[in-house]
Amino acid sequence: MPTEDETVLLQGPRLWNEHARRRRAQGPFRPDLRKARLHGADLQGAELADADFTDAVLTESYLMSADLRGANLEGADLCEAYLILAELNGCRLVGANLDGADLSGADLTGAVLDAGFRRSTVISDYLTIWP
Repeated sequence: MPTEDETVLLQGPRLWNEHARRRRAQGPFRPDLRKARLHGADLQGAELADADFTDAVLTESYLMSADLRGANLEGADLCEAYLILAELNGCRLVGANLDGADLSGADLTGAVLDAGFRRSTVISDYLTIWP
């Protein structure tokens, strides 16, 4: 059963951002998106800082310019996700499947990746900032 946060997020980034701003105005907000099923979702520009995406499915999702600072993506499936220009500062990506993900221009400053992570499994460019 989807969480309230997952239900709102599936309605698109504009509605999500309004929801997130309202919640943050009330105090600390950590979106609960654990095990969310977001295959192919349009999340471009979504404000997802500090979200918990543990074991979520984000395959082929559009996360261009999304704010994922401090998000927990542990065990998430990001296979072939579009993370172009995404803010991934301080993200936890341990156990995440990034095969074929496009990280062109993404900022991964302080991100935690698997010790065996290989850059050759993702798409990146000279603008990608690695931890």
